[in-house]
Amino acid sequence: MEFMHLLRNASLEDPIAKLGDNILARLRNPHQEPVDIESVGVRQSISMYLALEHTLQDAYDQIRRAITCNFAGAEGVDEVLSFKAVEKFIAKYTRVESVEHDMCPDSCITFTGPYANEDNCPLCGTSRWDQAKMQASGGRLKVAAQKFVTIPIGPQLQAVYQNPESVQDM
Repeated sequence: MEFMHLLRNASLEDPIAKLGDNILARLRNPHQEPVDIESVGVRQSISMYLALEHTLQDAYDQIRRAITCNFAGAEGVDEVLSFKAVEKFIAKYTRVESVEHDMCPDSCITFTGPYANEDNCPLCGTSRWDQAKMQASGGRLKVAAQKFVTIPIGPQLQAVYQNPESVQDM
């Protein structure tokens, strides 16, 4: 029943949604023009990032190092972005950013809504926290054992509608 109440009263400013000020500003003020990226290195960075979207950050970093080593001096090679930099670049220009929520290590629930302040999963009893990190810090450091990432639909739709070709395809 508490979920129903939370859904009825949901808003963009709801702290449970974890939409930061920058995401809210981007939602309320979408780009009006398509983005034109002239840098060959930045375009390569975006292509690699999208091609490797379901792999580890380490794979991106290794490919980036190989490109900068093997193509030293080539046009745009000095502009190939780090993993974090390409994520920030994509978020800046598409205005699409992910939101992270703690989740049960056994994938039972996300610790949001009525479970936002729970330390253990109400279904299986597993701790929300990484036990090794808690023990190493004497119980002072609480780091989620597992995260669940969502990408709000609003910025995705705005990104699609900002590109005339995407709009035409719909």
